[in-house]
Parts: sequence; structure tokens; C-alpha cells
Amino acid sequence: MTKPKRAIKIACLLTLLSSLPPAQVQTGAQTPSTPATVVEDSQPLPRPPAGTLGTRSYEATDKEKPFFAKLSEDERTTGDMFKDYSITGKKGKFVGWFGIVRKIEEDKTAPQTNLLVEMKYFDGLTDTHIQALSFNGAGDFRAMLSGIGLGIKPLSLVKVYGVVASETSNVPEVKAEYVRQWDWGLFTFLMVYGEQKGNKEWKKLNKVDEQRIYNPFPNAKYYEDRLGPRPQ
Repeated sequence: MTKPKRAIKIACLLTLLSSLPPAQVQTGAQTPSTPATVVEDSQPLPRPPAGTLGTRSYEATDKEKPFFAKLSEDERTTGDMFKDYSITGKKGKFVGWFGIVRKIEEDKTAPQTNLLVEMKYFDGLTDTHIQALSFNGAGDFRAMLSGIGLGIKPLSLVKVYGVVASETSNVPEVKAEYVRQWDWGLFTFLMVYGEQKGNKEWKKLNKVDEQRIYNPFPNAKYYEDRLGPRPQ
């Protein structure tokens, strides 16, 4: 009598499973999630010979090159001493903007990382041993990165590549496809070029004369005196 009872139970179980709606049988694992935005940390460059400094054009990393190649000619440099550059009015444009990370917010439900970035002008030329750019900039922008725990550090320098998805109150929002990051010690402010249109609150944090903004070998105090203390 054992085998017939077992067969009846199995038949009942199969009938029950077949009566469930498709949503109860399927799992969410079949829907691929959006891959996290690639964040690449820049590495230290060789120091120049004692008593010398050199200048070179910006060089993209191997991971960065496909994104740099997507920039139009007028977006490969973003402000200099002779011409103005604006980050507003560029909805739908693919851009690559330098800036200092001022705020980081993680949305674990999305998951998504949102950055508030203080844009900095860059004329395409940098020191051979350290990333160098202007202390002035065109204002703040937001960067939306897919994923959380991406290793972005407050007050680091980033270059955000992506399409300007929207603009609210003159603050563009970039859907980031790739982000390159320079930690403290790996970037410096060469001079103060370009019309300053940045957030006045960030500007108040600078404690040094703008004529002395540059240091080819910056330490932690260099950044604290120009950007403010780094949040823990």
C-alpha cells in the first residue's frame, strides 16, 4: 500500500505546482542587473629628475581610451586661459569632465552612487609626473554611477565620462559610463585659469593666495588648505 500512497502524493504535488501563476514559479535571477560603473584608480607616475619639471598632453589609460575616443573635438579640452567653457545647456552630449568630489550618496535599493562634483577646467596639458589642472571651474555637476561601494573618495579628483541626462537649476546630471580617480598626492592645481563660476561655498575653503596655488609635490596639508578637511 506504500507505493500507491506515495504516487498519489506526488501527483497531487505536481498538480499544485502546475496551478501556480508564472510569477510564483519563476525567479528574478533571469533578469540581468545593470553592471556597475567602471571606476579606475590612477597610479603614481615616475618623479622627474631633481630640479626639473616637464609638461605633456593628457594621456588616457587603456581602459579609458574607448571613452576618450567618444568625445567630440570640442569636448577633449574643457576650458583654458583664452576661451570660455560651459557645462550647462549640454543635455544629450557625451562629455568627460574633471572635478573634485564634494558629496557622495549611495542608494542601496537602486543600487546607485550619486556624486556632487565641483568641475575644474582642463586645457589638455599636464605635468609629466602628476595630473595638473586649473583651480577654477564652471560650476557643480552631478554624476550618477551604477552600483555602490565603488571606492570613490571624498575630495579626490575624478574625470567622469558619460551623457548629460538632464539639468536642474543649472546643475547638469551625467549618467556615468566610466570614472577615473586620482587620490591625494596624484594631482595638483597648476594655476587659476578660466572664469570662475564655481560654488562660492567651496571657494571659501581655500586658505592660500591663488598665486601660490601650485605645488608640484603636494602633501595632505596642500589639499586641506585648498579644498578643506577630508571627511572621515
